[in-house]
Amino acid sequence: MIKKWEKKLSIESWLYLILICIMGASSPGPSLIVILRHAVADGRSAGIYAAVGHGLGIFIYALVSAIGLSFILISYPKIFSFVQILGALFLLWIGFQILRGGLSKKDLSNLGEYKTPSSSTTLNHFRDGFGIAILNPKILAFFSSLFSQFLAPEQNFSIYMFMAIIAGFIDVSVYVIIVFLVTLKSLLKFYRDKIFLLEVAFGLLLILLGFSIFVVSFNLTNFG
Repeated sequence: MIKKWEKKLSIESWLYLILICIMGASSPGPSLIVILRHAVADGRSAGIYAAVGHGLGIFIYALVSAIGLSFILISYPKIFSFVQILGALFLLWIGFQILRGGLSKKDLSNLGEYKTPSSSTTLNHFRDGFGIAILNPKILAFFSSLFSQFLAPEQNFSIYMFMAIIAGFIDVSVYVIIVFLVTLKSLLKFYRDKIFLLEVAFGLLLILLGFSIFVVSFNLTNFG
């Protein structure tokens, strides 16, 4: 699934990375709740501004993760292998947590309760979206774990930048789409009731990724 030590990412790897980013952005969590409640309380534009702010925070964390990991990869390759294993374990743990949450919590029933209009400005919406991303260290840990499986020696900076841009752009795009959907009353209930299916799928995808990393590492150890 993931080929180690390629200077350029394969199309398969890019598509897999994009899929994880899409499902990660769609998965229920504090960020999604904050953005959707802005949309429910203050309207569609409020949710969009919050989504843009959140996407900027995701871009920053993704870029920091890629650059930091590339430094470890070049300077301490043996440590990087250890980081990859830790990343795989973290992805497995996150996957199991998300899967368990998706199976036990079948909806977002409290999403529509926060409807009181506020006097928040555009800057407030953007700030809250940015803040919920940049103040969550789990996002940095997630991208560090995820990107560690795709980086390789002698990749240039443009790959790291493109990975970060993809993460930020997908985050904004997915949240904007969700904001549009939930501000249509006919779709709000359907989204709340069925989002757990996406959460389960995302958890399974992360578990699959984590296990595939161990399989690749085992094959390299025995046949490398």
